[in-house]
Amino acid sequence: MKTAEELRQALEKMRELYREATVVVPPDLVGVAGIFLGGCVERGVGSSFRAKGHAHNDGAGKFYRWICIRSLARLGEYQLVPQSDGKTLLFITKPSRLLMHEYAHVLTPGHSHDDTWRRKMRELGQPLPRQYQKKKNR
Repeated sequence: MKTAEELRQALEKMRELYREATVVVPPDLVGVAGIFLGGCVERGVGSSFRAKGHAHNDGAGKFYRWICIRSLARLGEYQLVPQSDGKTLLFITKPSRLLMHEYAHVLTPGHSHDDTWRRKMRELGQPLPRQYQKKKNR
């Protein structure tokens, strides 16, 4: 079991990675302006929001088409490549379902979890979690 000091150091190391890493947008995520890790691109590293991730897809604003993911664990499979300047490039090798969910939002600006968004998720080959499936009349 880790001590409180070891946990604090691990957390600081994670925050440092979030600050120093540049997430490279996979070429198949066409239209994404950037992926911000460890908070919200608008509020910075360590900022909190209720969801595990979100997309800035309202069509207005400085961060339009950005995807924000709260933690590294939610990004999918990735490779870290240290650079000579001390920075790190983070290459996503297999996007998570959450990342694809947010990508569908980028591709459907102004839509929430409606029919347009659901159609885009199907086009991307993504399963629809139960809470986003259209309710059938009984």
